[in-house]
Amino acid sequence: MVYISIMKYIKFIVLVVFVFALTGCFGPEGEKVVLKTTTGDHSFAVEVADDKAEREQGLQYKESLSDSEGMLFVYEEEGRRAFWMPNMFISLDIVFFDENFKVVDFFENVPPCDVDLDKCPHYIPVNMAQYALEVNSGTARRLALKRGDTAQYN
Repeated sequence: MVYISIMKYIKFIVLVVFVFALTGCFGPEGEKVVLKTTTGDHSFAVEVADDKAEREQGLQYKESLSDSEGMLFVYEEEGRRAFWMPNMFISLDIVFFDENFKVVDFFENVPPCDVDLDKCPHYIPVNMAQYALEVNSGTARRLALKRGDTAQYN
């Protein structure tokens, strides 16, 4: 009798572990942005910064970023956005989008700022933006990115 209870218990544990494993393997892939340029569709797994604290933190202190990763900054509405690079260890390209995910401006090879905070340059798009995507430096050139290109965000 005890043997049967132990076997049921073991089967139950194995089932629970299996369900958790399946959930991890077949769960959502996470957030992604697909840039659509003349060179094709280019997918980026993104971390989303959609509140003030997350946007302020950004990619600070991050030591590396793969060519298929980035951070998407989401704002409630279009506005004048200013980015700067204090406490950064890597150079980035910053792509700004309007409310329809059309590229309105971008900055290439933006270096980390290692001077006093009050001397760090700000990167402000010419047009209003609701979204910004930070990706590895050199991405815009590699993808032949242009103003007017579009993106999709899942």
